[in-house]
Amino acid sequence: MSFTSTPRGGGINLHLGLTFRYPRHGSNFSELSLTVNSMRARLWIAGLASLILARMLFSTFPQAQTALPHGQIFVQASNPRTSVTRIDRPVAISPQDSDRGAARRDQDVAIRVDASLTYQTLDGFGASHIALAQGPKKDYLSKKLRTKAIDAVYAQVHLTTGNVDSGPFETPANATDLFRQQANDDDDPFHFNWQGFNFSGLDITKEKLIDLARPKGFVNFYPGFNVSVRWGNTWMKAIRAKDYNRYLDEAAEQVAAGMIHWRDSYGSVQKYLKIFNEPTSGNQELDPGSLQEVIDVTKRVGERLRKEGFSGVKFVVPGEETEEKSFRVAAAILADPEAGQYVGVIAYHTYPYGSAYCDISRILNTSGRGSPDPERVAVRRQLRDLAAKYGLPLWMTEVSHGAVSPLSFDDLLGRAIHIHDELVYADAAAYFGMLNLVDAHTTRGHDPFTQEEGSIAIVDETWDKVYITGIGFAIGHYARWIPPGYLRVDATSGDPLLLVTAFRDEARKRLVLVLINNEAQPTTVSVQLKGFAQELPLKFTGEQSSAQGAWAPVVPIGFANSSQIRFSISPRSVTTVATAN
Repeated sequence: MSFTSTPRGGGINLHLGLTFRYPRHGSNFSELSLTVNSMRARLWIAGLASLILARMLFSTFPQAQTALPHGQIFVQASNPRTSVTRIDRPVAISPQDSDRGAARRDQDVAIRVDASLTYQTLDGFGASHIALAQGPKKDYLSKKLRTKAIDAVYAQVHLTTGNVDSGPFETPANATDLFRQQANDDDDPFHFNWQGFNFSGLDITKEKLIDLARPKGFVNFYPGFNVSVRWGNTWMKAIRAKDYNRYLDEAAEQVAAGMIHWRDSYGSVQKYLKIFNEPTSGNQELDPGSLQEVIDVTKRVGERLRKEGFSGVKFVVPGEETEEKSFRVAAAILADPEAGQYVGVIAYHTYPYGSAYCDISRILNTSGRGSPDPERVAVRRQLRDLAAKYGLPLWMTEVSHGAVSPLSFDDLLGRAIHIHDELVYADAAAYFGMLNLVDAHTTRGHDPFTQEEGSIAIVDETWDKVYITGIGFAIGHYARWIPPGYLRVDATSGDPLLLVTAFRDEARKRLVLVLINNEAQPTTVSVQLKGFAQELPLKFTGEQSSAQGAWAPVVPIGFANSSQIRFSISPRSVTTVATAN
């Protein structure tokens, strides 16, 4: 809202902007401009504007979101961010205490959990991790704000894995602009001219991100040293055109240099390494690249790393734009025994924008209504079977641009459904968002509060705040309760609108259920357990998210025996429950 007074009684020009968001139909922005001539009206408007400004400046501005069954209305201002926020008020899930007076279904929904039918072991939840800093003098965050941001992503959401990208680094050591001053270190790909490499970006990422996040559980990270001729290492493109074999050696040298620096400077060698990001599709980082080139780069980089002493490092590949493209490229790499020996993880993305598992409205209208897209399910089964054939884990390593507000409950609900489908239809062992953190710098001036769906948290330097996004809360419903190493077990629901996944840790005698209720009314579930080798404790705790707030703690509930496990969950909600000793 803005207003200006025109000279000599010309009136007040009032500008009003309202954003109406309908999750199933995209969003529209409406503006209203009025000229007000009445002195009384002018005084009234000025007073109203003063109240609004005072509320913005001197209060935390409660998150003013009204969530409707079929849409959401947001009134946006420069500081306040309409969002789903975490609430501490406990939620009762016992059928006797929850949703008193609310209309509910006549019959319970049967949830059957069979621990004897097992699927994938979870590797964790992640993203691509950046530091929001470009050197000691270009740290965009204050110490206090950085602490908040690290806490939100790693202590609250509980990200434990993902790639750390900080390139390019084949740039002179004294370079001031890593991208514009890219250059080959020398003409010999088998000689490291260390003055031709610049690891300042990697070093600041370790200091400002890894060292702070590791104590909070961020332990399964791995480097992302992408072979790219489109964004980083553009000088390789000319070499490729003249001498393809030398180009492969230069690509291998660059990756090896990064690994040597990581090992010698940081004292560790990570299990995995990412060498591609959409090499022949989407970003087309090999510009344009070919299937054979991807295979050749994989082999040459793998060979070079073995010679440099990195015998145990495996690659996360190929991370192409779509599921189909990822399947074809991964299948070709693995079909080549020389290249396949270096692969540790099959990675895929879920684009293009607007596709079934990218766009939130499509998720809500398909899986959210009990009818997942059959083509998307089929290609996930192809990826699942390919991974099983070679004994490899399958990871979904990037999604974004869901075409809803990243802070909305629809984003939370939609991404929770998305996670369910990746775990169930693809047997994915890991699920990633886009970036761990975003701010106005990473979005290059675009508003991260409207255009960065898919990242875990948004940092607002102006107001010194960190916002966990919808996808961040959705991931938390899994990651906060299901550490790496948990096993997914069979779980079925008697209602296609109530989705369920189940996980167990036999050593800890622990069962975790994540339930997504897409019904517009409360639902009571009856849980039937089968196939557990040990008797489980029958006291449950957990948390629930709805349009009223995220991660509300569940009032602990106990049962006399396993045949009496019964509880109620709120309409349009995500609920995690776990056995507690």
